[in-house]
Amino acid sequence: MDTAKVCVDTDIVIDYLRGRNKNEGILPELIAKHNVYISPVSIYELYYGGYYSGKVTPVDDVLAMITPFDWTAEDARKAAQIHAALSKSGETLTIKDVFIAGLCLSRTVPLVTRNVSHFNKVRGLKVIDGTKYLIR
Repeated sequence: MDTAKVCVDTDIVIDYLRGRNKNEGILPELIAKHNVYISPVSIYELYYGGYYSGKVTPVDDVLAMITPFDWTAEDARKAAQIHAALSKSGETLTIKDVFIAGLCLSRTVPLVTRNVSHFNKVRGLKVIDGTKYLIR
């Protein structure tokens, strides 16, 4: 087992919760191979979806399997640096994705996502395509 830390993006957890496509297996594979963490922003996004759909218990259950990161001043600083750099270069990224990227960069933790093209805009961020964890 590779015990390296990874931060899982919201899309990976949503795939698991929905359980309707081949991507639902990514999260269990990550948990089997790594120490899996999640950002407060992703936690917010998951609970928003849970409350909106009336299905909060599955969100509680899946988050019990993942270690939450706390948001720090250094995370905020790194996110602001990313946001400014992207803005200056004419690139865009949602503020939620900027926060997630800032947290990962400030902690030197790779982000596992299926939204690779979104996060590849962030210089220095190690982005891992979550689909590489699908059992073949």
